[in-house]
Amino acid sequence: MLIENSHELRDLSQKIINLRKYAEHYQGFQSRQKQIEQAVTGTLPLVQSLRAFRERKIANFDLTQKADSLLKFIANVEAQFQEDREWIIDNENFNNKNFTSTVNQLQKSLKEELSQAWGLYRTEKMPNTNKEVLNVLDRVSAFKPTIQRIRNLDLQIRESNSIPQSSEDFDKVDRLIEQLKQCWDGLNADEVPEAVLRFLRVAANEGATRGLLTPEVEDWLTKHRLIDSLRIRLT
Repeated sequence: MLIENSHELRDLSQKIINLRKYAEHYQGFQSRQKQIEQAVTGTLPLVQSLRAFRERKIANFDLTQKADSLLKFIANVEAQFQEDREWIIDNENFNNKNFTSTVNQLQKSLKEELSQAWGLYRTEKMPNTNKEVLNVLDRVSAFKPTIQRIRNLDLQIRESNSIPQSSEDFDKVDRLIEQLKQCWDGLNADEVPEAVLRFLRVAANEGATRGLLTPEVEDWLTKHRLIDSLRIRLT
């Protein structure tokens, strides 16, 4: 009886040891899983953005070296994990500091490159809406609704700082830019002669030439006290 009780006690002790070991490993696996999930959560949106930029053929930067370093680390972790699952919870095996640093460097580089590419993309597509000229045009009551629309659209586009993650995100801003172009191109008012409209449109962008300043245009600008507020080129 004593021997049987000893065996039961030994088995019970072993179960307790195994349970404690399991609990310790479980916490270790949970901790490691959380670290990896955080890295994936932070990187995935940037990867989605990169794909969207490549679809538009504007991702001309190369992060191969940083990406290869991370991929090599992950490949080694995966191989070791397949061989021994407990390998991954040992801090000496899985260098979390190195892993986090590599992920952060890649994310930082991606954000910087994508932000720069996004800024250039908008700048290249945006029409020139000179604020000083808009202020001049705003003095004419017939232009006020259109000028306000131009300002609102311009503000929406310039505040769209979120890096696109899909083609739809690009399309949304492209539509705003197209609306801005159409708004300016369609700038019209019954009380303003077509020659004046043509002059003002050009003056608001590259600057009107002297040849567009016809007597009719000059008279209209003088009447509305705008002649000294516009940029006129000799050629």
